Amino acid sequence: MAHSSRGAGAPPAFPRRGRGAACSLASKSSRGVSSQSRGGETEMLERLLNKPRLVVLEEPKERGMRFRYECEGRSAGSILGASSSETNKSQPTIEIQGPIDHLKKVTVTVSLVTKDPPHRPHPHCLVGKDCVNGSGICVVTLNPHSSRRHSFVNLGIQCVRRKELDASLEKRRNLNIDPFQTGHSKGIEDMDMNAVRLCFQCEFDWEDGRKDCLSPVVSNPIYDKKATTTSQLKIGRFNQYRGSCTGKTEIYMLCDKVQKDDIEIIFRRGSWKASGEFAQTDVHRQIAIVFKTPPYQDQDITEEVEVSVVLRRLSDQMESESVTFTYLPHNPDPYEVNRKRKIKSDISFSEKPCVTAESAPAAELPFHLHPAMMSPNERLCAAQPGASALGEMGYSEPQDSNNDSDATAILNQLLEMPALWDMISNPGLTSTMPPSFEQGPEANAVFANMDGNFNQNFGTYTQDFSHYNDLQFNMLVNEIQNPQPEGRDSPSGALQVKTEDEP
Repeated sequence: MAHSSRGAGAPPAFPRRGRGAACSLASKSSRGVSSQSRGGETEMLERLLNKPRLVVLEEPKERGMRFRYECEGRSAGSILGASSSETNKSQPTIEIQGPIDHLKKVTVTVSLVTKDPPHRPHPHCLVGKDCVNGSGICVVTLNPHSSRRHSFVNLGIQCVRRKELDASLEKRRNLNIDPFQTGHSKGIEDMDMNAVRLCFQCEFDWEDGRKDCLSPVVSNPIYDKKATTTSQLKIGRFNQYRGSCTGKTEIYMLCDKVQKDDIEIIFRRGSWKASGEFAQTDVHRQIAIVFKTPPYQDQDITEEVEVSVVLRRLSDQMESESVTFTYLPHNPDPYEVNRKRKIKSDISFSEKPCVTAESAPAAELPFHLHPAMMSPNERLCAAQPGASALGEMGYSEPQDSNNDSDATAILNQLLEMPALWDMISNPGLTSTMPPSFEQGPEANAVFANMDGNFNQNFGTYTQDFSHYNDLQFNMLVNEIQNPQPEGRDSPSGALQVKTEDEP
């Protein structure tokens, strides 16, 4: 019933638009036809048969929009079209199709109804530039002769708190908005607050002053993005994208919010399909799932096989975009133990030759490699046959162990060292030398058996160590830094302390 008088703050009255109104207008048109002449009767019948119709040319995008509360203090956003993309935005669009020769204007009322039939008025509200403040509906007027289409550029959905649901529905009834004449058939307990549909009610104004309306047209459902039961499913990433064709590969998946009792993981390729194995306890805080891969249909594959993996919600069969997973041929030795053993058995290891006091005569060894000056580890090092002992010690010229002149060549090489001649010319050192020092070829035995006094006097001279290799230089430094105390081998060398009792 329309208001006869309204105050300044009263909401505007809207004519009842529903099945009953459409039928009543149709009956009036039929009575007008009976009173017309035969020529007018034919024209009216053509109007009824060729009546224009409203078509949803661009459906709203089902997923990705968030329903916002009024108290959030920000815009509710705009409903995008189904074909909208990041680079090309589109909006829900309607079109008037059919003959429009005698049509004057078209009035379209848009409201929200429930997702499931019977489509009852939904308590959530539409907001935007074409919406009357506080009404929750949108009303646009079109001139079909200038444009048959209309896009709802700024149309958003504002959700209502639960304690305000009854008040919102009562406001809708006062505006005569009940497209399918459902009345008070059901309460709000079974309403889905996370899904709505756009309902378009179209009213025609003809040139002769008559009015006509069409049956309501509903769009595809629109789901709230923040609700886990209706949100868009999305796979973030896996910790690994390859696994054995025998299955049982444990994978960690990151995803958007999911319900642990309303989700499954599908592997498929062609006609083959299998589900990932996981329990409800493997769903971590709705954003991660730990599962095991199912075995592939062919266990004898000889090359890699790629399959698609999707998340699917059980309640509405909604699926996410697919992610590729690769099945690998079965490997009975995953840690490659047998291969490593074979490689190890094929490799022959050889020890590095080294010099020992036992493998070479004392005359062939440099003065600092005397057996008394070698460490236990160096004494245990075994030289391979045929290897030159002195060649490993850094001499520039190779030595032949079978040549009788080896000892003479080594002695000549030692005598060419300036530091050695400086030590020999030291009076303190020559006084300790045996008389046989200057007796020809026997001198090489003296160098091979030189005692610790040589090391003590060696550190007092400035020498050129560039011709020593690393091993020789380290041993000389150790001998200089750690000289042997005098009388170390003699028990009588201990320091005697005199007591008061002694005379």
